[in-house]
Amino acid sequence: MCEAFASGKVVPKKDILEVIQRFNIQINNLTQFLPQDRVCEFAKLTPVQLLEETEKAVGDPRLPIQHRSLITKSQELKKLERTVESNRGSLIQLKGLNAQLERDVERVRQREELLLQVESMRKKLPWLQYDIKKAEYLEAQGWEKEAKKKLDEAANALNQHKIPLEKQKQEKTAHDANCKKLFGLLDSNTKKRLQIEKDDNSLGVQVQGTYNEIEELKLQEESRQRRVNKAKEELQAAELELDNLPVFEHPKDKIEELFAQICELDDAAREIRSAKSQKEGELNQCRQNQRQCVQRLEDMESTNHKRLQALRNSGAEKIFEAYKWVQEHRHEFRKAVYGPVLLEVNVSNRVHADYLEGHVAHYIWKAFITQDPADRDFLFTNLRSFDVPVINHVGDEVCHRRPFQVTEEMRMLGIYSRLDQIFEAPYAVREVLISQFGLEYSYIGSKETDQRADEVLRLDIMDLWTPESHYRWNQSRYGGHISASVDAVQHSHLLLCNVDVREIERLKSKRAELDDRISTLGRDIQAFQSELRHVEDKGANLHREREEINSNYQSQMRKQREVESRINQRRLRLKSMEEKENPDLSLLKLLEKIEELKVKRLQLAIQLKDSIIDAVAYRRDFAEKNLVSIELEDKMKEMEANMKQQEKLSLEASVHCQNCKKKVDDCRRELSAAKKHAESIAKITPELEQEFVKLPATVEDLEAAIHDTISQANSILFHNPNVLEQYESRQVKIDDLTRKLDEDENKLNKLLDEINSLKGSWLPTLRNLVFQINQTFSRNFQEMAVAGEVLLDEHGMDFDQYGILIKVKFRQAGQLQVLSAHHQSGGERSVSTILYLVSLQDLTNCPFRVVDEINQGMDPVNERKMFQQLVKAASQPNTPQCFLLTPKLLEGLQYSEVCTVLAIMNGPWIEQPSKVWSCGENWGSIVGLLGGSQC
Repeated sequence: MCEAFASGKVVPKKDILEVIQRFNIQINNLTQFLPQDRVCEFAKLTPVQLLEETEKAVGDPRLPIQHRSLITKSQELKKLERTVESNRGSLIQLKGLNAQLERDVERVRQREELLLQVESMRKKLPWLQYDIKKAEYLEAQGWEKEAKKKLDEAANALNQHKIPLEKQKQEKTAHDANCKKLFGLLDSNTKKRLQIEKDDNSLGVQVQGTYNEIEELKLQEESRQRRVNKAKEELQAAELELDNLPVFEHPKDKIEELFAQICELDDAAREIRSAKSQKEGELNQCRQNQRQCVQRLEDMESTNHKRLQALRNSGAEKIFEAYKWVQEHRHEFRKAVYGPVLLEVNVSNRVHADYLEGHVAHYIWKAFITQDPADRDFLFTNLRSFDVPVINHVGDEVCHRRPFQVTEEMRMLGIYSRLDQIFEAPYAVREVLISQFGLEYSYIGSKETDQRADEVLRLDIMDLWTPESHYRWNQSRYGGHISASVDAVQHSHLLLCNVDVREIERLKSKRAELDDRISTLGRDIQAFQSELRHVEDKGANLHREREEINSNYQSQMRKQREVESRINQRRLRLKSMEEKENPDLSLLKLLEKIEELKVKRLQLAIQLKDSIIDAVAYRRDFAEKNLVSIELEDKMKEMEANMKQQEKLSLEASVHCQNCKKKVDDCRRELSAAKKHAESIAKITPELEQEFVKLPATVEDLEAAIHDTISQANSILFHNPNVLEQYESRQVKIDDLTRKLDEDENKLNKLLDEINSLKGSWLPTLRNLVFQINQTFSRNFQEMAVAGEVLLDEHGMDFDQYGILIKVKFRQAGQLQVLSAHHQSGGERSVSTILYLVSLQDLTNCPFRVVDEINQGMDPVNERKMFQQLVKAASQPNTPQCFLLTPKLLEGLQYSEVCTVLAIMNGPWIEQPSKVWSCGENWGSIVGLLGGSQC
C-alpha cells in the first residue's frame, strides 16, 4: 500500500486530493502536464477536446462548468423543440379528425334514443311473461289435487288382491320341497346305475385284454424260436471268420530305424532353432534400441514444436507456416539454411538461458540465416508474407574474436564465463549472434560479483550478468564520462526447452546403423527359417511313414479283436434266449385272471337290477307330487294376472299424480325464475308502472312494437359503428395534448432564456480568452519567423461543437493549416505544442506546469527558438512555475535570472558545481565558478 507525504509527513490520500483540487492541478490535462510520449496525443486532440482542456487549465474556472451546462441545456432544448413540434402536429391532426365525425355522432345519438325506448319495452316484457306463468301455476295446483284422490282409491283395491295370493304361494312351496326331495333320490339312483355300468365295462375291457395277451404270448414264443436259430447261425459264421484271419507280425526293426532318423533330424532342427533364437533376441534388442532412438528424436522434435509455439505466442503469428515452407523447399537452396534461430540454439543452463534471451534482441529468434546471397534473396521473396527476418552470413569474413580467458582478478570477483561460451549452435548461427549483439563483450558472474559490481569496471568489462541483475556501463561520446544502468534479470520465455544439435545428429546416425543391422538380422533369420522348414518337412515325412506302419499294425489287431468281441457277444445273447421263462406257465396265469373278472361282472349285474327297481318307485311318487304342484301354479297365475292389472292401474294413478306434482313444481320454479328475471331487468316502481301503462298490454303487441322500434333505429346508417367512442376518446386526447403543449412551450421559453443568459456570460469571456491566447501565440510564432494563429470555432447553439483551431505554417510559400499529424512533422508539432503551452503561461491558474522532453524531435534552430520563448514566458512575474524535463540541451542557450537548472550528479566533473548547488546558488553562480562556460 502506497503512502502519501506532504511537507515530509505522512498524510491521508484524501488530504492530497483536496490540495490537488484546491490548486487546480490536473494531472491528465495535456496543457498542464505534457509527457514526451503524449506529444502526438496532444496533436491528435480535436478542436472540441482542445477547448475543453484549455478551459480547465486557464481562465475563469467557471468556464468549463458553464460550457458543460450549455451543452446539456442545448441538448435538452433540441429535444424539447422536437417534442413541441411533434405534439403540435398531432393536436392539429386530432382536431381535424373529430371535425369530420360530428354529423355521424349526431345520428348515433338519435339512434341511441330509439334504443332507449326499446329498452323500456323490454323491461315490461318479462313482467307480462310472469303473469302468464302465474296463471299456469294455479291451474297445475287443481290438477294435482284430483290426481291424489285417484291414487288413494287404486291403492285400496290392490291390497284386497294380495292376501289370497300369499296363501297359494305358501302351499305351492311345500309341494315343491317334496318334489325336490324325490328328484334328489332319482338323481342319486341314476348316478349309482351309471357307476355300475362303468365298472362292468371296465371289467369287460380287462377280460378282452387278457385274451389278447394270450394270443400275443403264443406269437412271442414262435418269434423266440426263430431268433435262437438265427443266433446259432451267426455264432458259427463269426467263429469261421476268426479262423480265416491271416497271421500279422509286428514291424519292430523298421520302426526303430525310422525313430533313429527322426532323432537325428530333431537334433539338427534344435540347433537351427537355437541359432535362430539368438538372432531373434539380437533383432529384438536392435528394434528396442531403434524405438528408443526414434522416441528420443520425437521428443526433440516436440521440443522444436514447443519453441515454435512460444514464438507464435510472442508475436510471430506465421512462424509455423514459415518453418514448414523452409523444410519443404530445403532442396532448392545452394547452401545450408538455418532457422528459426530459436531452434538452432541450445543452452544447457536455465540461468544462462535467462541471460542470453535478455541480451539478444527479440527479432533474431524468429530469423532465418542463409550463407549465400541467392538463397537470401530467394528466401526473402517467399517469406515476406510471413513477417520473419532473413539474415545472410558470409563465411569468408575475417572475424577477430577476443579470446576468452578468466584472469585471476575475474576469478576473485566471481566472473567465470562469457555469453558467447554458454550456448551451442551451428557455426553460422553462432557467428551472427556474436557479431550482431556483442556476446564476446558480455561476461557472467556469480552472486559474489553482484555484491562487488562497483569493482568490475576496472577490468574494462562494460556488460555483466549476475543471477540477480544485468549491469551495463556506457561511455559518453561527448565528455568520455561513464554512466551505469542496472536492470533485473527476467526469466526466459522462449528458451524453455534445450535442443542438443549434436545429440540429434548422433541419434540419426545411430538409427541408420540400427536400420542396417535389423535388415541384416532379418535376412539371417529368414535363411534359418528356410533351413528349419526343410528339416521339419523331412522329419514330418518320416513321422508320417512310421505312423502309417503303426496304423496298419493297429488296424489288423483291431480287426481281430472286433471279431473275437463279436463272437463273445453272440454267445452271451444265445445263452440269454435259451434261459427265458416257460410260456405254458404264463398262459395258465392269464386263464385264472379271466375267471376272476367274470365273477365280478356277475355281482355288478345284480346290483344294477336292484337300482332299476328303486328308480321306478321314485319316478311314480315324483309324478303324483308334480301334478298337484302344476294345479297350484295355474291358480296362482290367474290371481297374479288380476293383481298385475290392479297394480298397473295403481301405477298409472301414481305416475299421473307424480306428473301433476312435477308440473306444479315446474310451474313454481318457472314462476319464481320469471319473477327473478323480471326483477333483475327492472323492479316495479310507481314511475315504471305508469310507464308500463302507456305500452301494449299483451306479449305479442309488445314484441311487435319492439321489432318496429329496432327497425327504425337500424334504418339510421353510418359507416363506423365505433364513431362515438372514437370521437369521445379523441376528444380526451385533444384536451390532454393541449394542456401538455402549453406546459412544454412554457418550459421551452424558460430554457431558452436560461441558455441566452448563460451564453451571454460564457461566450464573451471565452472569446476574450482565445483572443489573448491568439495574441501571444501569433507573437511567439512571428519571433520564430513563422506564422500561427488560434481561433475559436463557433457553431451557434451547438455548444458541443465549439472548439479551438490552431493554424500554423512553417514555410513562407505555404498557407496556414490546422495542426495535425497529417500536415506537420513531429518537430513542427512539438514546436507548435510548446508555443501553445507558452501562450497559456500567463493565463494558467495552477501552481506549476510540466513539459517532458519536448525538444527531442526538433532541429537545433527550432529547439533554440522554442527554448528562448519558454524561458521568456516562464520568467514573467505572476505566472506558474514551468518544469522542463530533458536528457540534453543545446550549447549556448540563454537563461534568465529566475531559471533554475537541476542536473543529475553522475559525471566526473561535479565536485565544484555540487558545492555551489549545496549553497542554494543560482545558475549564474555556477557559470562564474566554472569560468563562464555554458551548458
